[in-house]
Amino acid sequence: MAKESLLSRLRNKSADAIDEEGKLRKELMELRIQNSSGQLKETHKIKEIRKSIAQLKTLNNEAKEELKND
Repeated sequence: MAKESLLSRLRNKSADAIDEEGKLRKELMELRIQNSSGQLKETHKIKEIRKSIAQLKTLNNEAKEELKND
């Protein structure tokens, strides 16, 4: 079974999007600190977190457009 994407999961629960973005931003900051000190082994995580944040922003923009059009 395919893993459910962050975007499709949050479309079902829009209230969690703001909390999730805060968590992701905090995690991104921690990963960047680890990377700068040479402790981060899985550098691909930074790209994944940035992608997730962009998806959340897309979700927020879609929600704003829906409210604007109604």
